[in-house]
Amino acid sequence: MTSEKPVRDEKFEWPIYVDATLAGLAVLIPIPLLDVLFEWLFKRRMPQAIARRNGRTLSPETVSQLNRSQFSCMGCLLWPLELVWLLLKRTFRTILYFLTIKDATDNLSYYWHRAFLLDLMMKRGDLENRADAPLAAEALHQVLDSLTTSPLTQLAQQVVANVRHILRSSWRWLRRKQEDEMMANTRTQMANAWRDLSGYFDQVASRYEQQLEQLHIARLQNSLVVDPGTPETAAPPPSPSPHTPPDNQT
Repeated sequence: MTSEKPVRDEKFEWPIYVDATLAGLAVLIPIPLLDVLFEWLFKRRMPQAIARRNGRTLSPETVSQLNRSQFSCMGCLLWPLELVWLLLKRTFRTILYFLTIKDATDNLSYYWHRAFLLDLMMKRGDLENRADAPLAAEALHQVLDSLTTSPLTQLAQQVVANVRHILRSSWRWLRRKQEDEMMANTRTQMANAWRDLSGYFDQVASRYEQQLEQLHIARLQNSLVVDPGTPETAAPPPSPSPHTPPDNQT
């Protein structure tokens, strides 16, 4: 008889998810490009805030690896065009309101996943060793990039539908760590749903752990290819010592 793997009892901790929630909802700020700034601010706050919650500290290098963006050279060249599209999209959000709601839902789900995985990485100690931290950061990005629809999407839709005055809420939290009614309602809504998501979070954790293990194996294999070792050869005979005459001398 085989015993099943126990489901992770995922307790909801608002301090772990508050920055993630505000980063995800930033797209609803009704001022073009200010929403992008607030999303960027809350996203960058997440690693250090979650580390402090777990009684840990992160090096600037590790924080940079965790916060890196998926930009390529081609992405840099296209960035001005993307910025123009983003500005038009956010300016005419009344016409494209359905896109704004979808963006907020997707972003919110993404940042909740990111916060969960960052918290998991802190608890596991994956970021303590500077040699292993880059692999953990890469596993984080790969898992986040592979996520599509999840049970968090429905919860995100419900939260987005009830959001009001997100700019005011975000500013109060940045300045004074003060919750308003909107944030309090969001916290309660998330807490009520979180326990039912324990099984799903267990799957996400397993995916991260498997991805990290694969990266460790790949690094080990690469190190063996780069440094396969020198083949053993027969040792040359010792040179005669100046104080010991060679054999067979007459």
